Formats: sequence, C-alpha cells, structure tokens
Amino acid sequence: MRKPHPELTLLLNGTPVPVVEETKFLGIVFDRKLSFIPHIKYLKDKCTKALNLLRVLVHTSWGADQETLLHWYRSLIRSKLDYGCTVYGSACDSYLRMLDPIQKHALRLSLGAYRTSATSSLCVEANEPPLYFRRKKLSLQYCLKLSCTYNNPAYATVFNSKFHSVFEGKPTQLPPLAVRVSGDLQAVGFKKSDVITSSTPITPPWLLTRSAVNLTLHCSDKSNTPHEIFKHRFCELCHEFKYYYCIFTDGSKESNRVAAAVVHRDNTKCVRLPNTARIFRAELYALLLAINVVRRSKEKNFVIFSDSMSSLQSIYGFNLDSELVQKFLKDYTILAKNGKNIILC
Repeated sequence: MRKPHPELTLLLNGTPVPVVEETKFLGIVFDRKLSFIPHIKYLKDKCTKALNLLRVLVHTSWGADQETLLHWYRSLIRSKLDYGCTVYGSACDSYLRMLDPIQKHALRLSLGAYRTSATSSLCVEANEPPLYFRRKKLSLQYCLKLSCTYNNPAYATVFNSKFHSVFEGKPTQLPPLAVRVSGDLQAVGFKKSDVITSSTPITPPWLLTRSAVNLTLHCSDKSNTPHEIFKHRFCELCHEFKYYYCIFTDGSKESNRVAAAVVHRDNTKCVRLPNTARIFRAELYALLLAINVVRRSKEKNFVIFSDSMSSLQSIYGFNLDSELVQKFLKDYTILAKNGKNIILC
C-alpha cells in the first residue's frame, strides 16, 4: 500500500510556514487540489448577496426599468463572475454549472420573466451570452493580449506549453489554460507569426516632446466640401511653409499587399509590409520613414504631410500602446532637442 507523503516543513526567516487546505490570493480561493470548489462556493455567496440588491429594485409599480436592472446585473453580479474566470475556469463543468442559476435568477428578475423561462431564452432576450461562453470569450481575449508581450512570465505557460500531450492522453484530468484555449485559438485563425509585439516604453512619457500638429485641412467635412476648396487651402499651407522642407507620406493596402512610402523633392522610398498589417500601421510606418529623412537632412525646418488623421491623433495624443508611436515620439524628441523644427500636417 502506498504511504502518504509527509508534509514538507518550509521556513520563512526561521518561522515555519503553516500548511492549510485553502488560501485566498488576489481574491481567488485556491484549494489544495485546485478543484476551485471553495472559490465557486465563495463566489456564489457573494453573488447571492448582490441579488438581494437587485430584488429591492424590482417592483411592478415603482421598480426600475429593464435597461437599468440589466445594468445593475452587469455591474454587481457579472463583474464578480468575470473576475479570475481564466483561472477558476479550469474547474470541472459540473462545478462551474453551480454558477448558472445565479445568472438565470438575475436575468429573470431584470426581464420580469416567469420562473419556468428557459435560460437560453433569457440570455437571448437580455443580449447576454451564457456563462461558459462568457468565460471562453474572456480567456481568449486574455491569451490574445498576452501574445503581444512575449516577455510576460505567463507567455511561456500558454504558448510554449510542454504538457499538451500529457493532458491529451488523460482526458479526465483538469486541463490548464494553455490546453483549454489551444483549440479555440486555432478556430479563430490565430498565428503567432502574425502578432505584433508590444513593449513598455523605456523613456517616460513626461520626457517626450509633444509633436506640433496642424489640422487646419480637417476643419471641413470632406463629403460636403468641393475639392477645389481643399486644393486652395493646401496651396495656402504650402505658401505658409514655403521655407520648410516638405515631406509627403502615405500608406496603402490593396487586397493582401501593404506598403508605406515617403516622397521628398525628387526622392521616393517605398517599403513593403507584412500582408496582415493594417492600413493604420502602414501610415505610421510611413511617418517613421519621414523621420529618417529629417535625421539625414541638413535642413532645420520640416513639414510632414500625411493623409492619416488617426495616425496624427495617436501621435499627438501620446497613444503609447503602439510601438510605432513610441518610436516616432522618441525620435521626434531627439531631433527637436537637436534643433530640428518638425510640423505634422
């Protein structure tokens, strides 16, 4: 007969760490066997108390309307069910179904439905997915966001997991997140080669120089303004910047071909981008090509013309989620400190 393993004695600064059956970490109750039954029961109790608040607002004569009640459900109950679902979602389906009556009860109160109403009908009427679809959606969103940050410690456990074959041979074992989402990621056409990595900027935003942006050509509605007026205003801008070195940028996408280009005086440079790149990325890449022209030029005053309003707004608004915006602002700051006067238009 196999003997049970004795408990290990772990010391922290000479003090023994007690062995417990369960513990709470960042709001999630981890039990000894990682079955998450204690957390699901704890979550059910919290949501039941929130349901009492929803019952107070339900009345046929003076109660809140349906839209307000659904808003309360999403704020007080669904938010609790969403938190940590990528972790406790590895529990058995029978355990996770303990939370389904919470959603059904809340939707029934919000919609004023009968007790015998089917859960699927309530979800359709309230425009709310079932909880297992909701957990799958949030897990996919987390993994897709994680795929952009390869230096995240959790990246290797999800995308470079070595235990797929182990759990495929043991279907009764509870699979981790990497095994659970692998099929869903393939179903949505996810490829690691198509992911654009993001990084935290090394230079703090408060040390970057805000770009000078001229948006006078955007004051009129394009659909209602004749082209001649835009041409006239553009000629006025060219006259205003007649002593500036003019650079023109553009990004284009045709079927599966994406490219960025920069034109200045008699020079033109085009760069082919990956087929999966968006037009927004192509426009930003074209602006980076223009910055390289500024760096190599001996001129002092430059005006860069771009037809991408979203790119200029991202640069002016310090949208540091894009690594191209980070690089542009960093190069712009260096050039501005070196005496270069750059205006985006």
